[in-house]
Amino acid sequence: MFKLLFKSIRSRLLPVLLVILTLMASMVLLLSIERIQQATEEGFNQSISGVDAIVGPRSSSLEVVLYTVFHLGRPTNNITMQTVDDVRKRDDIDWLVPIALGDSHKGFRVIATESSYFEHVKYAGGKHLSMSDGRGFQEISEAVIGFDVAKKLNYKVGSSVHITHGSDDAIGKKHDDFSFKVSGVLNKTGTPIDQAVFVDLKGYELIHIGWQSGKKVFGLDRLDIPSISREELTPKTVTAAFVGLKSQLTLFAFAEDLRGYSKEAISAVIPGVALSELWSIVGMVDKGFELLSWIIIVISLISMITLIISSIENRKREMTIYRANGATPAYLAGLVVLEAVFIGFSAIIGAIIFVTIITHLASSQLNVVLGITPEFEWVSLEEVKVFGIILFAGVLSSLIPAAMVFKKSLHQSLS
Repeated sequence: MFKLLFKSIRSRLLPVLLVILTLMASMVLLLSIERIQQATEEGFNQSISGVDAIVGPRSSSLEVVLYTVFHLGRPTNNITMQTVDDVRKRDDIDWLVPIALGDSHKGFRVIATESSYFEHVKYAGGKHLSMSDGRGFQEISEAVIGFDVAKKLNYKVGSSVHITHGSDDAIGKKHDDFSFKVSGVLNKTGTPIDQAVFVDLKGYELIHIGWQSGKKVFGLDRLDIPSISREELTPKTVTAAFVGLKSQLTLFAFAEDLRGYSKEAISAVIPGVALSELWSIVGMVDKGFELLSWIIIVISLISMITLIISSIENRKREMTIYRANGATPAYLAGLVVLEAVFIGFSAIIGAIIFVTIITHLASSQLNVVLGITPEFEWVSLEEVKVFGIILFAGVLSSLIPAAMVFKKSLHQSLS
């Protein structure tokens, strides 16, 4: 039967290939949407760990998470260091790390923070940040860079880094009168941390001395930098603060309490809740694309059945030869069903290979655009179920032309 099947398909190779490609394309669309959505969600969720709340100016929780964790967008406002110190003194706080955003270096976000950042902020469900070379910054003139920054800019320990005021490299906006020395390079994390430059908060404050309204009024060469005390370099405002609580049971009470803080309008954003809000929005779009993909698959299956039925009318001579050589009507009907199985299985194999290529390319793009590196697998259990449904639907659909072949062959035998 298999020998006859392949010879029959070879005689109608072009239309069969077109049906396989159509069915494969519909499965590629369906699986690509599902894979990229799941992998992106997983990558986002693994981008920060160990942080119970993000204290920032009162605004959209999703917006705060996007610019503090994923380095997307710009901060709308700052909070004062006095507020940060008040929060740090709370009894339910285990640790607090302030961060200041706004500047960049050759397209990479600069994060001003404290050295304890590398101890408390984690990723991928609790993994600690570690250095592939060097150590964390200990002086105000030192910087730590992410893995992608070091790779793209060919930086290493000892390299000089000049910060740009703001997010673009416009002329006259570079802090060219002070350079940071790279003290450490972080290991690859697959998160936005890989695409960041970390500097000390006090060093960040130092390079902004002499700047007003985004313009340099005077340079640091007019100052005696060693004579400036550390206390004088304490920033007056920061963008936000990452917080770890002694007990996660107090998380919602902590968030509610901060909303009532009287000295400043602040809020405590819970990263997990904010990301759930994000995926509730994205999920609606994904459902629409998923529905469209299933409709395309149904149309592809109809095309397959149409091909088989139309080919039956053009294969009278072939069927007559089979019958003359002793093939039963059931045998011929089985040949039609087997052809549908072959088309479906070929489309599935092609879809798996193609989707794997697409998701690999998508992983690279997600790393470039969002700084996350999701992990993909060849075939998941859910995808096996989808393939099974499509193959089963194809076999069921093929019973229509198979019944036609059976009936026609039987009538020919009786006549």
